[in-house]
Formats: sequence, structure tokens, C-alpha cells
Amino acid sequence: MQQPLLKYPDPRIRLISGNVRFFNETLENIIEDMVDTMKAEGLDALTAIQIGIQYNVIVLHRDGKYTPYINARIVRHSGQSVETERTPYYENMSVDVPRYTEISIVYEDPAGEMHSCMFEGEDARVFQHQLDYAFGSTFVDRVSKEVKKQIDDHLEFGLVKDSRDPDATSETCPSVFYRDYFRRGYRYVMAGIAATFVTPPFVSAAVRTTIYSIDKYALALVLLLIVGYFFYAEYETKKYKQCTSCQTGNIIGTMAIALVQLLIVSAGVFFWVAP
Repeated sequence: MQQPLLKYPDPRIRLISGNVRFFNETLENIIEDMVDTMKAEGLDALTAIQIGIQYNVIVLHRDGKYTPYINARIVRHSGQSVETERTPYYENMSVDVPRYTEISIVYEDPAGEMHSCMFEGEDARVFQHQLDYAFGSTFVDRVSKEVKKQIDDHLEFGLVKDSRDPDATSETCPSVFYRDYFRRGYRYVMAGIAATFVTPPFVSAAVRTTIYSIDKYALALVLLLIVGYFFYAEYETKKYKQCTSCQTGNIIGTMAIALVQLLIVSAGVFFWVAP
């Protein structure tokens, strides 16, 4: 059944959607209502909160098929571009928004089975736009403070504040997070360690011992950078709680990947480079 879309200044758009824990007829009805609403409104994407349902459910319309993504999380991202976006919530308003150009996500299907997939280009942008809604955010949270102030002045009632705390003033999502410097750091160090794997057949025993010692210190540095990434990312999660890329699930996923990479590189050091 078609449901009415939330429109400005309805504060429910700022509610954080809960994870779905039921995979039954109720969920099927929610998805059916979302699809009916999309068809009636001519939409290619919809998040459940946009029709007042506070669950993390997103439906995309692609190639004639309506696909639900339940409890979605971004686990990897790369690239960035700025494009103009619009939303049925803020009618007659368009904003230039920075987004990742490629994302990898994990999600569940209506049966509760876990899946993963990757989006690129416009599909990646659309999915990030919809995921913002699931985490109590809108695209205006991703623009600069100056642009956000202009939007606030332009709207009749100003920007809709966090409905969990009417007096809250959420920080704007930055285009670059400082935790990314930790991630780049441990990636560069691991790449440097991996580069030493070609040396054992071509160097003397003394040089090989030196390289091995340096690699061990580098491995310790990598571990420190990964730990630093985790703690600083948790700090940014609290500071930018409206940002989809700041969710704990994304951070844990990134850290898990880094630890697996560290394990592989460590095996190369201790079983190949070691004299």
C-alpha cells in the first residue's frame, strides 16, 4: 500500500533507524509498502524512514527490479566526487554533495541471509544518499558550514534538528576524516614490508638479517597505526554521529581487513624474509 512521504519540516526524518531483527511477513509488508510508494511517486530509491518506518531498510529500483537492502553497512570506500543531489524531503532544493565514487557494502536479504556487493558511480552515490536517511542524516549534513548556513537561512523553519535532542547541534560531516591518515599510514608501511619479500634470494645473510630486523619494527608500527585508527575512528563516530561512514560497523570491518592483511604480511616476514 502506498504510504505518504515525509516532507520538510517533519522531524522524524532525523530519527536513527533500528536494525531489522524480524524476517517475516511484517518485513515483507514494509518492503511492499515501500515499493508501492516508489511506483506511485516515481522514485528509484527509498529508505523506510522516508515513509515514517524506523527500520534500516533501503529499496533500489534497477533494470525493472526492486531490490531490498536490509541492515546495510559500508565496509569499504574509495574515490570522491561532487555532484548535485535532490530529495523529495526538501522539495525544490538541490545541493552539491561530496560522495565516495565506489563503495562495498554488506546487507541482509528479506530471508535474513547475509550478502555483500559493490556500487560504483551514480549507484554508489544514490545508495549513500539513502543510507544517510537510515542513520538520521540528510544530504545537508555533508556540505560545508557556509553552505549549511545558507540553506538554514533559506528554509522557512530552518534546518530540521536532531529529533532525539531538539537542542542538539550536530557537527557537519567532513569531506576528509583524520582516521584516514592512520589507514594510509599502515597501508604504506605494509606495502614497504611487502616490497622486501623480493630481496632474500639476492642479498647476503648480513643484509637479510638487517632487513628482517627492520621489517619486525615496521610490523609493530603497523599494529600501532591500526590501533590508532580504531580509537580515533571511535572518537569521530561520537563527534559525527549523523555520518554513515562513521558507524561502528564500518570501522570494525575496516580494522578486520587491516588485521588480516597484517597477518599475511607477518607470515611473509617470519617465514620468508627471516634468515
